[in-house]
Amino acid sequence: MQKTNIDTFFEKAKDPVIQALLVFGCVVFFMALAKLTTLIGATEFKDYFPWIISASFLLFFSVLNSLFSLSSDDINKYWIRSIISYLGLAIVLSALSYLASSVAFNDAGTIRWIFYVLTFVYLVFLSILNFMKKIVSFAEREEWSAPKKRKSEKKKRR
Repeated sequence: MQKTNIDTFFEKAKDPVIQALLVFGCVVFFMALAKLTTLIGATEFKDYFPWIISASFLLFFSVLNSLFSLSSDDINKYWIRSIISYLGLAIVLSALSYLASSVAFNDAGTIRWIFYVLTFVYLVFLSILNFMKKIVSFAEREEWSAPKKRKSEKKKRR
């Protein structure tokens, strides 16, 4: 069976660095779109709107990255690459938001706390899905044929 372009795209998208680059591209696109609509006078956004875009896509990255961790072969390697990608993405998006809005991270108000919460939620997502993966792999290794029958046989032996 021949692999399609979609199959190869999803194989490449499993890499956390590629996911971070895709999210970064989306953030740049939406920030440019917001700036363009403001310049032509179609809409008016608040000064901290780039921070909102960054926080939204950081949440998107954390969910996407956590879900792709289920298909990872080496979870430790994936975790290291994921956390480094997340931290790099958060730093780059913060710098980009500052450049686009001229609002500092400490002056962004509740957005600062949203970034903190998103970081905590990201780590929780990764942990939960890693725990689920371990449970599923344990269940796949365990022999589940007629468990009640095995219990009754053990009682008869005693």
